[in-house]
Amino acid sequence: MTIIKATLAAALLSVSGLVVAGEFKCFHEQETAPPLNQQAEQWFQQGRAISKERLPDWPEVAKLYQQAVAKDHWKAMHNLAELYLRGDGVLKDTNKAIDLYMRMVDLKVPLGYYDMSVMTQRGVGVVQSDKDAMLFLVKAADLGSPQAQTRIGYIYIYDKKKYAVGLGYLKCAEKQDYADAAYKLGSYYEVVDENYPVSMHYYQRAATLGEPKGVTEIRNVFEQGLNGYPKNAKLAKVYDDISSRFYRDSDLRLPNLAKDYPLPPHPIQGYHGDKDINWKPTGREDDY
Repeated sequence: MTIIKATLAAALLSVSGLVVAGEFKCFHEQETAPPLNQQAEQWFQQGRAISKERLPDWPEVAKLYQQAVAKDHWKAMHNLAELYLRGDGVLKDTNKAIDLYMRMVDLKVPLGYYDMSVMTQRGVGVVQSDKDAMLFLVKAADLGSPQAQTRIGYIYIYDKKKYAVGLGYLKCAEKQDYADAAYKLGSYYEVVDENYPVSMHYYQRAATLGEPKGVTEIRNVFEQGLNGYPKNAKLAKVYDDISSRFYRDSDLRLPNLAKDYPLPPHPIQGYHGDKDINWKPTGREDDY
């Protein structure tokens, strides 16, 4: 525990708390995380493939992850730590999971800081501390963790009511193809901003990235005629069928969803509640 505390102090020395408006700079995980060894990546992908089988050979998965970890493959560290927490393929050992997370922190891996934030918040394997958990979370977000950016964005929007800062975090995470960030943006624009076409855009974006809740939201709108949209049985059926596909395949991704099944404009707000009714998306990053 002393070693962990010392490492924490060193790792988070420059972090004093949540940023204030205007200070957040959007970094992406791929820009800051250490590069992955190619041989280790092959072992990692083999392990992941086996883990998704109907009856996974967990000892083999653990073995492959351990081989990758020996070459500093941080994604394998994360996955192996989860095996230690569950006891799949290895003896359940929370301390070994913490050791792997701290190794990721030593390597300055954004996901490692996020993992330690979760463990510290819950008090699993370490002393529970809301303050230290937040320090880990902020550091993770600063280094580009989309999970951390999404969590902090949610805090800014719903706890601190600093919408611009919160949206900055969520949009940074969404640009990293993080489905939960896209879904939370959809929820914000529906419930808080009441900009319904933008909300639908992000729900569709969430669905594209593999979030079935995004599909459900769109289906419900056209099935029930919500938020000023008229009922549309054809579109409701399309998205209901897509929802069924997600039920059968949790790894489903739909990169052509917006092209194959475009959303109609809102009767009053068009394609964007803050723009001219005749405005149409251009496909540029600054559309939304």
